[in-house]
Amino acid sequence: MSPTGPSDESALQIKRAAATERWGTLDLRQPAALIFNPHAGQKVGMTTNTRGLDDVQSALRAEGVRFNTWQTEGPGHATTLAQRAAFEGYKVVIAAGGDGTLHEVARGLVNSDVALAPLPLGSIMNLARALWIPRDLHGAARTIRTGQVLAIDIGRVGPHEFLEAAGVGVVAGLFGYFNKLDSSGLSLGEARDAVQFVERVGTPDVTLEFEGGTLEVKSQAINIANAPYVGAAVAVAPAARLDDGLLEVTIVDHASLAHLLMHVAWRAAGRSAHAAPDMRIVRTAWLRVSVRQGEPALPVHADGDPVGDTPATFEVVPAALRVVVGEPSGSGIRPWAPPPPRS
Repeated sequence: MSPTGPSDESALQIKRAAATERWGTLDLRQPAALIFNPHAGQKVGMTTNTRGLDDVQSALRAEGVRFNTWQTEGPGHATTLAQRAAFEGYKVVIAAGGDGTLHEVARGLVNSDVALAPLPLGSIMNLARALWIPRDLHGAARTIRTGQVLAIDIGRVGPHEFLEAAGVGVVAGLFGYFNKLDSSGLSLGEARDAVQFVERVGTPDVTLEFEGGTLEVKSQAINIANAPYVGAAVAVAPAARLDDGLLEVTIVDHASLAHLLMHVAWRAAGRSAHAAPDMRIVRTAWLRVSVRQGEPALPVHADGDPVGDTPATFEVVPAALRVVVGEPSGSGIRPWAPPPPRS
């Protein structure tokens, strides 16, 4: 044994104990808090979800899951309701809505012992996809009844938290336009502004400081992933893990706008990141991004919400959120380590 640290066997035991602490079972001895978003599944003015509160409640009752129902009344309300649930002693909060609803509920449960159970009603559902929660209501309700609970990492940039990914550059700036497209539609003038914004960004000189190193690059797009899927279920970071205490940073280096679009198409088609042009990948617990003095700052997003500009510091918060996970099957991405064998 080394005089300054544990033996390899002791370190392995510590690692196994830490992994075991991440796992648990759902406590359904008392009713869950069901937070339902009646407006889930709205995209570009169209309804992509036809399932209402009665459908959700019927699916949960069919699986014997007891609950008390709270409906959201507007943006941010799901976070308030989740905080109320934690304060009132609920052990499980069922989030019935889209990705936005899940993100809001998660913000209200971070660093608590309350488990988040997704019930997908949205059009894309990146987080539910990563957690292997079935899209059909009865399958999701069954997973809530039988599924395991895993403590997953979250990301943070300044005071803002993210579950899926944050980003710097072109994509971060365009999210503001995408959000307008979802809510009220994009005017011709706003579409022109979006094109002009992309042209202005160019490929600035960017400095990335992280654990163990520094990179100087010319980049218009940096993705900081906590989970594999971003945007319209694109696996931008297929190797990202929700339970490893690291962020996966993807840098598109010295790339034109055409190359950037090629990269997005490459990832949407499921191609390996190492096959994409002008790519660098860094895995780190923290990252600081800044541009060369005199160049315009780059916009920053967290889970699609604009949160400011560079310089920006990103960090991972390990095991900060308890979530229900389903049973992986097939050849999809499972972004967590399997539970340790029972002794």
